[in-house]
Amino acid sequence: MKQKQAENVAMLKQKLIYYQSELSRCKAKLQQYEKNDMVSLVKENEYLKEELEALTNRLHEAKAENVLLKELAFQSEERYKQLKQVKKEKEELERRLAELKKQVEEETNSDSWFIRTLKQQNAIVSPSVPIDPNPHSASSSFSFDDGDE
Repeated sequence: MKQKQAENVAMLKQKLIYYQSELSRCKAKLQQYEKNDMVSLVKENEYLKEELEALTNRLHEAKAENVLLKELAFQSEERYKQLKQVKKEKEELERRLAELKKQVEEETNSDSWFIRTLKQQNAIVSPSVPIDPNPHSASSSFSFDDGDE
């Protein structure tokens, strides 16, 4: 039994040596992975820093563009208000012009019968026809002649 125990102890020692060597090998492999992971993490960290810097720059550009767009929107709104005001003024002037035209038309149309008749006679008599110095001649439209001649 002692021999069997001695064999078991020897076998256990061999297993212990094997497992210790495997443990050392696994620890070395783990350290290598950790080292590689650290290098990988450092590279990824640098990449993320660069990406963060690029995104920060894009954010600043977007903010600057936003400020410009707000200014342009404000200017457009002001221009729209100006155009609206000018349109109102134009409509008011057109309305006043129409009123004035109507007044002039009414004044023109409201001439007395006498003035209209004179204008018509002036239109009929042309400057090339000599005007008779005798205003009571029979050639005029209005003859006050008794027909005694």
